[in-house]
Amino acid sequence: MSFFTRRSLNKLQQAVISGDLALLKKQFNKLDQTLLTEHPFSYENRICNLPELAIYSGQPKSLEHLLQAGCSLETVHPEPLLYQALQHPQQSLKLITVLLQAAIPLDYPNSDPQHALFACFRFCPTSSLMLHLSRLNEYGADLNQADAEGQTALLLALQSEHKPLVQMLINSGAEMPETIPQGWCSEEITGYARRLADDLKIRQMMLV
Repeated sequence: MSFFTRRSLNKLQQAVISGDLALLKKQFNKLDQTLLTEHPFSYENRICNLPELAIYSGQPKSLEHLLQAGCSLETVHPEPLLYQALQHPQQSLKLITVLLQAAIPLDYPNSDPQHALFACFRFCPTSSLMLHLSRLNEYGADLNQADAEGQTALLLALQSEHKPLVQMLINSGAEMPETIPQGWCSEEITGYARRLADDLKIRQMMLV
């Protein structure tokens, strides 16, 4: 690799990390597409490709430009890009929004968890869980999707005793399960959820 190519790659990496879109576009256009796809970048001792670099450095604008410029949604690491984005401590919501706008899949049968809904429960703190689930729902996630154990987002919300989350899910179309495992959650949160579901049905009937 020539000195000039290495220098352009280094400048490109710094542009992605800093969110300098003008420099990013300039360096990106200088380099061969195959090299951009295959060249390994490094960030905080992790080897990654360009979209992963944007995610790790918490730069949604850089990520957006890279995807619009034709970068693949493939990853170096086993985790899907969406799951990597969910784990960013500050920019997760903005990063997943960029990915969702790029029509990234929500279902990952070969990953654990197998769907983005359940990745939210694993990776997002309680304080931001509702925002992330709402964003997935906005981009077409089926809130009644079940995981490999038959659990749904609403069942997990009931288990956490998170009333605002339960309310959001029910009002967004999540259906009450026919049965709730004994000891899964308190009778109080179950009764609360059933009242919300009944109230929603009544409101829907009045609109017909």
